[in-house]
Amino acid sequence: MISDIQKEKTRIGDILRFKLKGPLSFSNALRRIMISEVPTYAIEYVYIYENTSSMYDELIAHRLGLIPIKGMPLSKEEVITFVLNKEGPCTVYSGDLRSETGEVAFKNIPIVKLKEGQKLKLECEAVVGIGKVHAKWQPCNCTYKQIDENEVEFLVESHGNMEPEEILVSSIEILKGKGEKLLKELETLEE
Repeated sequence: MISDIQKEKTRIGDILRFKLKGPLSFSNALRRIMISEVPTYAIEYVYIYENTSSMYDELIAHRLGLIPIKGMPLSKEEVITFVLNKEGPCTVYSGDLRSETGEVAFKNIPIVKLKEGQKLKLECEAVVGIGKVHAKWQPCNCTYKQIDENEVEFLVESHGNMEPEEILVSSIEILKGKGEKLLKELETLEE
């Protein structure tokens, strides 16, 4: 069903290309699940203890939420805590976030510039979510093009938080679970 698998590294993640034989409805379902239902980590809760920068707390929290966090969640209850404590003059980057259990995907994402004497001290929690709830939990960009009647060519571009193969496998498992749930519902209707 899946063939011609190719993978390449980019500066913002990995790209996986492959061909898939099957109905277009299956390809579209798989694409939609990859974008909106594969669970990932994203910063959701930000506790700012000191912020004397020129940027509002809410804007800093928003920027933190868009930083990709590495890893494939094992359960929906997982939480990764990050701390940050910086004093200017400096530029605060995503790599300045410290954690004992997690890691940001890219260390060079600027968060805020601090002038002489300005401080930023905060704690934040990355929780598990899905892209259907908010775009910050989307693990990838995914497109496909039809190359034959029942064959498409997929392009899965990860955001550095997960490997594209993990995203593909996870989306197939989610689709399989949805199919099994539908069959059980249909069986109860037949009784």
